[in-house]
Amino acid sequence: MDIDFAILGRASVRIDGRLDASWGPPKLRALLTALLVRPGVSVTPDELADWIWRPDDLPGNVAQVLALYSSRLRPVLRRVSDDAGIVVHNGNYRLEVDPRKIDYSAFKDQVHHARAHARRGDPQRALDTIRRAFGLCGPQPLADGAGEAADAWRHRLRENVLLPAYDTLFAQQLELGEADAVLAKLDELATDHRTHLALFKRRLEALHALSRADEATRQFLAVYKALRADFDDVGATDLREFHDRLKAKASSPPTAPPVVTATRAPNQLPPDVREFFGHEQLLLKLTAVTTRPGLVVVDGVGGVGKTTFVVRWAHTNAHRFPDGLLYIDLHGYSNGPAVEPATAVDRFLQAFGVTTDRIPEPEHRATKLQSLLATRKILILLDNARDTDQVNPLLPLLTSSVVVVASRSHLSGLAARQTPYRFPLVPLDTEQSSHLLAAQIGVPVQAHRDVLTDLARLCGGLPIVLKTLAQYIATRASVPLTVFVDQLSRDLRLLDIGSVGDSANHGPRAVFEQSLRALAPDVQHLFCLLGTHPGPDFGVGVAAALGGTPTRRTRLVLDALVEANLLEQSSALGRYKFHDLIREFAADRVESDEERQAAELRALDFYTRTAENADKTVFPTQVRVRTTPTTAESGGITFQDEESARLWCVAERHNLTSAIAHAVRSGYPQAAQLPHLVGQILLRHGYFEEALTILHTGLSAAMSGSDVEYQADALHNIATIKLLRQRFGEAEHHVQLAHVKYAEIGDEVGIAACLHTGARIMVETGNVVMGIDSHERALRMIRRTREAGLEVTMLYRAAEAYQRAYEYERAASYYRESLHLARDLDDVLAQGRILTLLGSLSFAREQNAEARDHLRAGLALLARVYDIGAAGTACGLLARVELECGNLFEAREYGRQSVRLCKRVFDSRGEADALQNLAVVFRRTARYEAAVEAWEQAKTILDDLDPQRAAEIARLLRETPDSAAGIPTGRRESPSEKPHRSNRR
Repeated sequence: MDIDFAILGRASVRIDGRLDASWGPPKLRALLTALLVRPGVSVTPDELADWIWRPDDLPGNVAQVLALYSSRLRPVLRRVSDDAGIVVHNGNYRLEVDPRKIDYSAFKDQVHHARAHARRGDPQRALDTIRRAFGLCGPQPLADGAGEAADAWRHRLRENVLLPAYDTLFAQQLELGEADAVLAKLDELATDHRTHLALFKRRLEALHALSRADEATRQFLAVYKALRADFDDVGATDLREFHDRLKAKASSPPTAPPVVTATRAPNQLPPDVREFFGHEQLLLKLTAVTTRPGLVVVDGVGGVGKTTFVVRWAHTNAHRFPDGLLYIDLHGYSNGPAVEPATAVDRFLQAFGVTTDRIPEPEHRATKLQSLLATRKILILLDNARDTDQVNPLLPLLTSSVVVVASRSHLSGLAARQTPYRFPLVPLDTEQSSHLLAAQIGVPVQAHRDVLTDLARLCGGLPIVLKTLAQYIATRASVPLTVFVDQLSRDLRLLDIGSVGDSANHGPRAVFEQSLRALAPDVQHLFCLLGTHPGPDFGVGVAAALGGTPTRRTRLVLDALVEANLLEQSSALGRYKFHDLIREFAADRVESDEERQAAELRALDFYTRTAENADKTVFPTQVRVRTTPTTAESGGITFQDEESARLWCVAERHNLTSAIAHAVRSGYPQAAQLPHLVGQILLRHGYFEEALTILHTGLSAAMSGSDVEYQADALHNIATIKLLRQRFGEAEHHVQLAHVKYAEIGDEVGIAACLHTGARIMVETGNVVMGIDSHERALRMIRRTREAGLEVTMLYRAAEAYQRAYEYERAASYYRESLHLARDLDDVLAQGRILTLLGSLSFAREQNAEARDHLRAGLALLARVYDIGAAGTACGLLARVELECGNLFEAREYGRQSVRLCKRVFDSRGEADALQNLAVVFRRTARYEAAVEAWEQAKTILDDLDPQRAAEIARLLRETPDSAAGIPTGRRESPSEKPHRSNRR
């Protein structure tokens, strides 16, 4: 089960998929800590105060402050889990949360499992398990607890939980030969040997295991005498008997295998690096998995520092391999020939002092090496392995050793029976990169932190780039660092310093070139063309379009690039991305401008055709966007259903934004077409800003040309989004500009759409009568064009206006007419919206049962087509219906859902409506704190939108929490005050 709360360090909560320790101020974290220590148990205010404040730091009114803190904590808990919450009863506080989701419980469970593995005779599994447990612990448990109660709990945790767990950890480490690690941790714990005899015994065991018996005896005597001086005869006797057993075991005949004499203990490691930054946790993990013979693969993109990493680790752990350290660079990616397996065998034998000339047969030399390794504790590093074919022949000879392979390839072809541990090495983060640059350049970090951070970001965390740039800067000490930032911000190709000349092999470009050269020609060709893709990641379809290759072959090529670490698998299967510097390298290798332009046009055409297919699938009854005919073969993806079309647009939204911007810069015609094909789908999913961005970009493209229709479409769609965001002045400005453009080309459908949007603006700003008149004009005009899809929309929008004017019969007639037409067109989206509006009309007419039926039917259809905004409106109306009928549980659930959905689409008025209804529900169920909190949130929203309603909420908040006066009813004068707003083109 995932951990949602942590107290074994700073109080952390899981927000957006990760544990966040900075979610709130210290006192709020201290309150959460106090409640998490005893989940499900009522805690008095005095007990909580002992956790949060020191005696000289207590506030004047503890109860009032705790109530304030708990109200601020509730929204945090709701973000973590719907099941978590604070219950206040008789003034006491109780946290309702699953204890298994707290790291303290998870820690104890892991320790229990580790001890079970140890009892079953599996020390390695026990060690792995208990290490995972300690991985949950921070530097100081309950770090946010400031009071005396927190101090006492920390002491009990250390004595009763942590130290016994360490005893279990040390037992497994000693079993697996990690005595030095046991001593290091015991020194760090600094326990009193007399009161922690179990841990002192582990110290004695570790000293004997390291052949430091004299030191063990001296320490034993000191503690033994101290125990006798304290009159602890039982403890002293037990310790003496334990020490005697250790001495007897040490004097018994050894059971080690027979030693094979060699002329030397080889050490072929390259020199260790002077400065090493980052990957501390990965170093520890590598140490943890190499306690017995086995295979480890460390892979990563060229230049990420794999050799530096494995060599640093080997030097740090050399004491664990007393019989030798073997290293060979297999030259898998160098300009010269790669090292053959037989050559590697010979070099290892020579390291042992074996004269290979005396063993003429390669098979016999391999057997000799295998026999030498069989009885020794040896570490073997195979660096720069090209592929599995270069490594596989060696592995059967090395099974008795720890083998670490470093490669730019994933080496996924290694035999399954070898089950290697895999450690992908990722680039350094910005902080680590800054320290590496500072060390290499020779400047203090603090004095140049900002500029070093800028340089580090541009280098993308690759050590080879960082070091090359640092050397370049260091030789130009008189040039300010800011100058280099300015140059690199304009052109990343300046990072190719050090790669000039055919013989250069140490700069970033040369390293990438070596990796690429190892691949087949068609793989190299597609790699270069992928560098022209404008977006952050890409799928197989657009990759096939870029290369002009079949999808099946493209997928194989992409897998080859991932295997070579020249391409990364993105967050989903079938999607890929570049490291920024590798993207620059790939794009620069495109042979000609003509080839680049052809590839870019193929990609843009793929996006345009796929977006057109999505538009037709999602909006089959609407007016089609005019697109440019093409002779290209990249016809795009076709969709079997509406959901897959919508999800494609959402997944590709960042690429579409980048593609449209690139098309504008390059003057490609798709720049004006793509925004209108995907904008409405993005709006439905709540991506207002993305939709607005691409429409503005498309408008600039249309304005640079002479196509007035695209200009008008862009202006009108921008006006629609401004209307949805309740920015009515801007919406009116854009719709007037669109109207002029449509009139210029005589587009009657466009003029009708502008009249319709203008009518909606009038209704929303209170000019309902003129809005109705404009709606009727738009309806008459659109009926002449026979555009049935737009007629549906205009009918139910006109009905909304009539409902605002309390002309319920006319509104009902228009709703029914639009619903009948929508069903003829099989327009599910329109049906869902119309049924929602019919529900609001029935509610206004106090026909609650009929309103509930309409709203539930509408919500079901809206969920099918994923119309978030309309679904939020439907849930808000259902909450009001259930509240009116006295169904408080249903009203609360619908209200909460409405708040969530309205937030998604930035519908502030709808969110405020839902919060007000929730406040009423909480008030009626005597949950006064929750009611106050909901009203406060609604007031914050309405302070600008509707000051009159905000003032009414302020009056309610001034009343005493348990007063029944002033409770607002579930029904306002006009229940349709906030109809759903949406528009199609």
